Amino acid sequence: MLKVKNETEFFVINGEAEECFTFRPVDYDLDLDMLYEWMHEKHIAPFWKLNLPRPEFQTWLHQSIEAEHKDVYIGTFNGTPVCYLIAYSVKDDPIREYYDYQEGDLGMHLLIGSRSFLNKEDGLSIIRAMIIFLYDQYGAKRIIGEPDIRNRIVIPILKKLGGEVVDRIDLQQKKASLIIGERQAVEEKLKENNIQVEMVNRMTVLRNELV
Repeated sequence: MLKVKNETEFFVINGEAEECFTFRPVDYDLDLDMLYEWMHEKHIAPFWKLNLPRPEFQTWLHQSIEAEHKDVYIGTFNGTPVCYLIAYSVKDDPIREYYDYQEGDLGMHLLIGSRSFLNKEDGLSIIRAMIIFLYDQYGAKRIIGEPDIRNRIVIPILKKLGGEVVDRIDLQQKKASLIIGERQAVEEKLKENNIQVEMVNRMTVLRNELV
């Protein structure tokens, strides 16, 4: 009988440096307190607008976990929980009306939880790991992001990783940079920077077919 794995683990090797990352589905009971705290951080609240009273946040988190058009994950960096990641179906989301949608597109929302990791070096490592995970998990051809135009850390990192800002768009709650990361462009950036990926475990269950 095959053992079901509910976590993806891999190493990102950059020269002599090795960084270990894991991604697993959000667990309501395990992650509620941490995510509630993250959403009230000063570097997160203005963008996510989820610094809600606890009962309202509990409802939001439960709905997010149960949603059929997205999957939600917690990522760790060398054993420390550092990020919250949403993978969502572009074909089932209003974002598809803002650009030339193609089959194989996957949407992404992300945040880095602890302020101490919100720097160019750690931020690059963490966001790169998120993208590696998403491509491996879903087999997407392109990843679509729409960060707030005020985000001066995430946007430059996504561009450095191979993403291209194709437009500025007005969404319901924000003005956003529409960024598209072609799989080939991202892989070329990894190769150009001598980044190697060593997979240890992969999730054996895909909750939603998002692509």
